[in-house]
Amino acid sequence: MEQLCPISFKQANERAVQVNAALAALSVLLFFFTSQKWIILLLCIDFLIRGFVNPAYSLYGAVSRAILRGLRIKPLMVNAQPKIFAAKIGFIFCCVIALSYLSGFQGISRVLGALLIIFAALEAIFRFCIACRIYPFICKHR
Repeated sequence: MEQLCPISFKQANERAVQVNAALAALSVLLFFFTSQKWIILLLCIDFLIRGFVNPAYSLYGAVSRAILRGLRIKPLMVNAQPKIFAAKIGFIFCCVIALSYLSGFQGISRVLGALLIIFAALEAIFRFCIACRIYPFICKHR
C-alpha cells in the first residue's frame, strides 16, 4: 500500500506513470544515441510541467493516456504527491544532464542519464519508484 502524505490526497494513475517512465527512459536513450539536444530539453520541460505546473498538461502524460486508452488498460490509482516529487527530481536530473552535455561534460551527462534510465526503468517495469521511497522521509522531516 502506498504511503499517504497528509499534504495532498490527489490520485495519479500508476499505469500512466509507468508509461511516462518508459517514455522518459526511451527519450534519454534516444538523446544519447542521436545527440539531438531538443530531446533532453523536451523531457526537461515535460518534467517541469509534471512536477511544478500540472501533470494534466504534460505531453508525455497525454501520450501515456492515449496509449492506455488504446490498449484498454484500466487505471490503478495511487497517491499522486510522491509521483509529483519524482517528476521534480526528474526535472533536476534532466537540467543537470542538459547543462553538463551543453558545457562539454558528456561523461557527467552520460552517467546521470544512465541513472535516470535505471530509475525510470525500475518504475516502468517493476512499479518501483526510488523518489517515491524517499518522499515519506522528506515529508516527515519538513
